[in-house]
Amino acid sequence: MPQSKPNESPIRKLFKTLVLVIGPLILLSFSFGPLLQAFGPSSSADTSLVTEQLQTEADGYRAVLEREPDNRIALEGLINTQLQLNEPEGAIEPLKKLVELEPEDRGLRGFLAQIQRETGDLEGAVEQLQILYDGDPRDSQVLQELASTQVILGRNSEAIALLENHLKEVPEDHDARLQLAFVYARDNQTDKATALYDEMIAADPSDFTPVLGKAMALSSAEDETLRAQAPELFDQAARLAPPQLREQIEREAALYAQLNQPQPVENPVLESEDPESTPTP
Repeated sequence: MPQSKPNESPIRKLFKTLVLVIGPLILLSFSFGPLLQAFGPSSSADTSLVTEQLQTEADGYRAVLEREPDNRIALEGLINTQLQLNEPEGAIEPLKKLVELEPEDRGLRGFLAQIQRETGDLEGAVEQLQILYDGDPRDSQVLQELASTQVILGRNSEAIALLENHLKEVPEDHDARLQLAFVYARDNQTDKATALYDEMIAADPSDFTPVLGKAMALSSAEDETLRAQAPELFDQAARLAPPQLREQIEREAALYAQLNQPQPVENPVLESEDPESTPTP
């Protein structure tokens, strides 16, 4: 069964907070990841099972569930085999049944939301995450999952409203404040994003995350003057960050510089200036 989430490493925390500005691909793999590992076996056990054996096991669990649809052992077994077969879609229905049987189990519901996100059922994930958030509005992890999924769906305004309302109730939630700034930046509300970053930087000048977020926001700004400030902020973030993150920050800085550099404007030769097209007197 799913276990409690372990403490996150600095690298995982960084990408969890920066994910909204790096891009939607990363969004599909964070927060509830440990729950996937909790259901699946170790890598050594994976390699010892052949596909035919797993399929036979899955068929056996399905046969049990036809007779006993509420059999928890069969439900968990089917989920496990589907994940080992790398067929997460087949785990969704038995997971839904488990959630129906154990509606108060937040770990199970969060696991279902993660599987739905990874298989592209974003609306289903939002539904499950909303239930989790309504049950505990102070759960920052669920809040971030819900807001990021809304962003993937293109609902920036809904994500912003969710985060703003949360911060009215839990103003000390630093991660939510960071995420709100990221969504502001993604929504082209650069002024709001930079103002929020500046507040966080002033509150803790040693924290590299708002500096890095501000660098990313400014590097994508339409104003060339703002973009020009980004390289120094990237350098500052790298100096403040733990050593194991500096190389990644430098790569992100190079990527943003490449993506946002002005494109050369071609100056085609005017027909009247082309010697070959100039009429002979």
